[in-house]
Amino acid sequence: MKILLVYPPSGELTMGLKHLSKVEPLGLETIGAAVPDHDVRLLDMELDTDLAGALERFQPDIVGASSQIVQTYSARRVFKTAKEFNPKILTVVGGHHASLVPEDFNDPMIDAIVLGEGVPAFQEIVERHRQRRDFSDVLGVALPNQGRLDFTPPRPMPTSLDHQALPNRTLSADYRSRYFYLFESPVASIQTSMGCTFPCNFCSCQKFSKRHFIARSPELIVEDLSRIKEKFVLFCDDHSFIDPRRMERLHDLIVERGIRKHYFVYSRADCIVQNPRLFEKWARIGVEVVMTGLEAVEDSELGTLNKRSSVETNERALEILHRCGVGVSAGFVVLPDFTEQDFERIDRYVKARPNIVLTELTPLTPLPGTDLHHEYREKLLTDHREVYDLAHFVVPTALPQPELYRLLRKYYWRVVLRAIKRLRLYRPQYAFKKHIPRLILGTIRVALMMRRASNSLQTPPPYPHPPAKKQASAAGHPRRSTESDILLEGIESSLRE
Repeated sequence: MKILLVYPPSGELTMGLKHLSKVEPLGLETIGAAVPDHDVRLLDMELDTDLAGALERFQPDIVGASSQIVQTYSARRVFKTAKEFNPKILTVVGGHHASLVPEDFNDPMIDAIVLGEGVPAFQEIVERHRQRRDFSDVLGVALPNQGRLDFTPPRPMPTSLDHQALPNRTLSADYRSRYFYLFESPVASIQTSMGCTFPCNFCSCQKFSKRHFIARSPELIVEDLSRIKEKFVLFCDDHSFIDPRRMERLHDLIVERGIRKHYFVYSRADCIVQNPRLFEKWARIGVEVVMTGLEAVEDSELGTLNKRSSVETNERALEILHRCGVGVSAGFVVLPDFTEQDFERIDRYVKARPNIVLTELTPLTPLPGTDLHHEYREKLLTDHREVYDLAHFVVPTALPQPELYRLLRKYYWRVVLRAIKRLRLYRPQYAFKKHIPRLILGTIRVALMMRRASNSLQTPPPYPHPPAKKQASAAGHPRRSTESDILLEGIESSLRE
């Protein structure tokens, strides 16, 4: 059978990394590798929006798509287009948000919603479809049925990821030269594990994995790494270093195989403090930046997030990475009661710590499915999924929203200038990379979007959301394109060509 896997574009209202990076749809590459006996194609709509053309040329039997929360509406439009092209096409959605809030995909244009880790379920759905059977015996799916969802028994979470085939990166061959992450290009992604055992109340990762840590064996990881041609590799894990012995073994195998690459990885600060020698070893084989959620500069603020860490632990982690010569991408949560003094406190903290090369200022975002969402469900300002991008303020704030976005712009420009200086991005090896004009345009676009971001909350969702989510209603009209939008879109189109 012919299977078209589609990575939907992020929503028009979505800000943030959408405009500052384009990385491969690793989940779909893994799904594609799981059905090797079928003709599989991949359409990355972040880079190629010609869905109608892909359908016409390929004539698929099955269309599958993954969906993060900001892709909710675009994913549904993908399936609508597919069904209008050919009502006999089987449509299947999966991914993080589809698993946590399947009600968002209760749509007659969708035939099956895969819940949780989706490889075995997708394999079984494809086989049942080939046999012209229904999916009632496939564990872990929700089936839209005349306005309701019929759930099959849940599929147990796997104990490892070793049952998954290694990603088929040939599916994204037409796009790989255009993938970038911030100042690095070209980039590849790798998943070595899934899930996290910590109970941070704002995090959806631990809800998706039911607070399990599910790892791939070091032997399979190093085999995957050996197949990657790109020099810069982004670890797409929720918490790569939660099992130090596994990462010790992976380090040793990388050294044995003589693999030389540069890595961007994620770790909690307490894990760094508990394993300083491990990070020293990884620094020697190519770790350049560690992303860690410092979240706050006061212990009281960390307590409200159920982070189970401390400012002292953050300090020790920064010192360890500084000694290793590793840069830090530090994430901070912008709480609803923030004033300019709070932004200034974070800025002073970062300024005094030279190995913080990147800084993320993330408005507190109660993602659906998290404990924080349950806590804030009566206070949410909008249901619109495109603004749940960790860049919009979706809960009531002490300061007026236009003022908060002004502060975000002000302090993010400091982040940009600091990154240029600390990473020496003015060097030719960075300044003349092909993707840099796109990165600059993306930065400008985000700044322009922040100027009107408070109006985004007045845009009504294009689809109704589950009535069980008792959230404040939104009213208003979609915004029109401005002259700056049209200009930027024209420049970006020229760059793509």
